Amino acid sequence: MRISDLLALEVVDADGRQVGKVRDVRLVQDGPLLGSTQAAMRVDAVVAGGGALGIRLGYVRGRVRGPALLRWVFSWAERRADTFLMTDLDWDTDANVLRVKRQPDS
Repeated sequence: MRISDLLALEVVDADGRQVGKVRDVRLVQDGPLLGSTQAAMRVDAVVAGGGALGIRLGYVRGRVRGPALLRWVFSWAERRADTFLMTDLDWDTDANVLRVKRQPDS
């Protein structure tokens, strides 16, 4: 899988409604060792909907503290962006969309 395969895919919720397109991919480095020093990267989550520019710049999740005006503007603009863990998604290759798995009734 390549990141370019995920970017711009449509995310659809369990009821079939469109959530938005994948705008960003979150990676974690916890895979098997490559060589003798570094672990492989894996896709942990995708960000869909909204423009996701503030998320990519680090303003929304609190990593970047200032300037305060930019933090406020990006937080407001990105309120429609959602993060989905890859374990909560199924890749429907026939329709070329990511589907949110239906949560079991509790």
